[in-house]
Amino acid sequence: MDLADDVSQKRGELDRCPPGHDGRDVALCGLAASLHRRFENQRGIDDLNEAITLYRAALELRPVGHADRASSLHDIAQCLADRFRHSSALSDLDGAISAEREVLQLLKRGNP
Repeated sequence: MDLADDVSQKRGELDRCPPGHDGRDVALCGLAASLHRRFENQRGIDDLNEAITLYRAALELRPVGHADRASSLHDIAQCLADRFRHSSALSDLDGAISAEREVLQLLKRGNP
């Protein structure tokens, strides 16, 4: 499956998980990951910006104590670091560092 098809498939999955659906966080992350992969291959900044937005939306559905919060924070940090490398915006670097620090705190407390 090519990247465009993957993104399209993941958009369909998200459409089937409206707000309030138990699987919405997973669908948000799936589409975000596909967009991030496409950014890595094609360098389309709009894909990266959308991936960050989607990962942040998923994070809101994964409060402190949620098993997947740390992985969501790490995904956001990776995207912000990529955007920093693309645009040199220090706010992205600060955001990436902040997200990874929260990951470390969660891991210290024994959260996966």
